[in-house]
Amino acid sequence: MPGRLHLCLLAAAWIPSILSGQSQETYTHNVEELLYQHETSIIPEELFEYAEENTSLPLDLNHATVEQLEASRLFSPFQLHQLISYRERFGPLYSLFELTALPGFDSSTLQVLETRIMLHAAPDAPAKLTGQHLVMLDVGQKHPKSLAYQQEAEGKGQKAYAGSALFSTLRIRSRFGNHLSMGLTYEKDPGETLFTRGMPQFLSAYLQYQGSAFLKQLVAGTFQLNHGLGLVNGTGFMHNPSSFNVNHRKLSLLRPCASKTEQRFYRGLAGQLGFKHLKLLAWASYTQHDLSPVTLGRDPEETAWWEHQRTTGLHRSPGELAGQHLAGKISGGLQLLYLHREFALGIMTGAERWSLTQRGSNVLEKSFDPARHQYASLHGSWQADKWQLCGELAAGPSSSFAFQVGAMARFNDFIQGTLLIHHYGEGYKGSQPSSYASGSRVENERGLALHFHLEPGPAFMADVSAEIFQYPFPRTRSLVPSQAYRMTLTVQNPHTGAWQWRIRMVEKAWQGTPDAGSAGIRPIKEYKLNRFDFRLIHTSSKLFSWQSRWFISLLSPSKKPIPGFAALFQAQIQASPHLQGKVQFVLFRVEDWENRIYLHEPAFHYSFSFPCYYGRGQKSTVLLTLKDIKKITLSVKISGIYYYDRMEIGSGVDLVDGNRIWETALQLRLKF
Repeated sequence: MPGRLHLCLLAAAWIPSILSGQSQETYTHNVEELLYQHETSIIPEELFEYAEENTSLPLDLNHATVEQLEASRLFSPFQLHQLISYRERFGPLYSLFELTALPGFDSSTLQVLETRIMLHAAPDAPAKLTGQHLVMLDVGQKHPKSLAYQQEAEGKGQKAYAGSALFSTLRIRSRFGNHLSMGLTYEKDPGETLFTRGMPQFLSAYLQYQGSAFLKQLVAGTFQLNHGLGLVNGTGFMHNPSSFNVNHRKLSLLRPCASKTEQRFYRGLAGQLGFKHLKLLAWASYTQHDLSPVTLGRDPEETAWWEHQRTTGLHRSPGELAGQHLAGKISGGLQLLYLHREFALGIMTGAERWSLTQRGSNVLEKSFDPARHQYASLHGSWQADKWQLCGELAAGPSSSFAFQVGAMARFNDFIQGTLLIHHYGEGYKGSQPSSYASGSRVENERGLALHFHLEPGPAFMADVSAEIFQYPFPRTRSLVPSQAYRMTLTVQNPHTGAWQWRIRMVEKAWQGTPDAGSAGIRPIKEYKLNRFDFRLIHTSSKLFSWQSRWFISLLSPSKKPIPGFAALFQAQIQASPHLQGKVQFVLFRVEDWENRIYLHEPAFHYSFSFPCYYGRGQKSTVLLTLKDIKKITLSVKISGIYYYDRMEIGSGVDLVDGNRIWETALQLRLKF
């Protein structure tokens, strides 16, 4: 590891106070970084959907839930804790100026918030919610079509993909009064058929009851869980230490789920009971999973057969369809959480049983013994006026274990920070784990992270992070033990004026085993990446705003660095109260795949796009929205990518003849 990194961490160890940072990072930046990792990454779309459902402004501080306050991104973790504690102790706020009496809030903070927050006229009597219903339909297609829709697969008299190139999504969200809500999502990916064996290609749905008495929550259908810091069950990876945030609500979380993500959910029944100082969460679930018949067939004596999962959620080709729903998982468990003022302590235990479905036995023409796994977790949190300590110790199958601890503090109004230490054992996987990690796996990793949030003056604020990761056993990137580090510096101005700017510099290095044409032991290789990201946003009025973003990346797998470049320009125009348009143009030049760049682009409501830019070319995107015309909103998206350096795009059955790809899509949204 570079010497200067060791000196930096040694100096940090002498700082008398471990500080706690505000969560200023956006979801989009975290996902861009997460997608870059070599490990298989799943975009946490349910986090975006949940944020969109709970970020309506102005925000009512007296009635907004903890999730809504957090999803608004208006408050730091420390401010959020102070606000919730104040409401619990003293009841509703009668004036916004009461906030200035809380630590972490001052007059300048109130100036930023006053246009985005409000207090209900009768804070002690919340208004009853009327019925709220939302129906959305998305359809679209890419042009030209790839070979998968034009040629037969291996001479079997059928095309490589079973369905059409059209993609479609149907979403329904409904709320009935104060207590009852439901959600449903149906999705067909490009290349899939509308139905498989008489069933919808993918369907996710839930019915939820929320109460204020003994029964706090009851969910039937698909749902997600979070226990403690997420080492056994979690609802999303924290890829950046600046986004680390723990509160009492997160230590025991039941979240109904009806997103397009085809993994990382339970399907069954879950409920949460509340006593004076106790919360009890119980669940039971049965889900079906895809397996890979090809890899399972190579080793008839394979013992960990349930590890051969296919997690893409795609069912297009004969091979993908053959692996669909070959295994089933029955799972369930209990969690008990004790709460007393600023102290919380929880314990959970759960078990799962994997077995082949009847279809799995028929397709594989063999049988495997069922696999039984047990999990347990001890987790807690304690918060004083300026300090917070939290941690979790989890045990999994075969005596595997993992732990994560965190310390956060608000030293003063200008300096805050976070310290994280984690250790994930070689054999530890959890049930559906997601927590802070270098990539998208809680497995075979140990590390240390320091993050500081600084506000030296009213003109700008800064975030500094230093992270070290060690992998004591072989992994995806390397066939031998390896290590990595990452350092990040972000400087930006408060988002109070017409101009907003942000500068981010990242240096990260890792060790890997490069591919080689010859057999034998391959030497470990050092990789280093330096990235510079500058964003400038100007909002001249409610009618027009624009932003530009410059992205420079230097990859150093050898003595000569390999540059990568991307420039993004985006404009938003509010032509009338009902018509809005977004235009984005990206120019890129990325010569090496390891240097690839992910950038967020405009997308439909509840839809999220993070294209990967590799090669030399340009991409244009236009999104037009005609909204609130007799409760109907219509959006049209057209995007096209053009490459300068090739006349074919993709490979294999996904090969497209030519150097251009266009995508057209339509969304119809009805809200009543």
